[in-house]
Amino acid sequence: MEAIEIRKASNELRALWVAGNEYLQSAAPWAVFKEDPDQAAAQIRLALNLIRFYAVISAPFVPETSARMLSAMNTLDTEWPEDLGAALNALPPGHAFTVPDVLFKKITDEERDMWQAQFSGQRD
Repeated sequence: MEAIEIRKASNELRALWVAGNEYLQSAAPWAVFKEDPDQAAAQIRLALNLIRFYAVISAPFVPETSARMLSAMNTLDTEWPEDLGAALNALPPGHAFTVPDVLFKKITDEERDMWQAQFSGQRD
């Protein structure tokens, strides 16, 4: 992001979000909980730390959403993560958090079509 390569940076950011989502889907702590509550707790703790990590690294792109995510995680720590291991352990076991309202509203087909026409770059 420092090199102002916005498209590359946004693609990398999205890839990180996808990786976190894939981790959560494959780890399936809701299913693991039945057999191993401690493992499920560790998976959830990692997921919560991922939310905090994503909030920090997403701030240049979605600052208001980033702030809402950090607020939900009950932390104001916005220091850029130099150490991924430390960043994924920043929230200790038992750290309180709140569930925020929906962070991104669903875009309707009509909105998509309108924005596509509005921002297509073509002139009449």
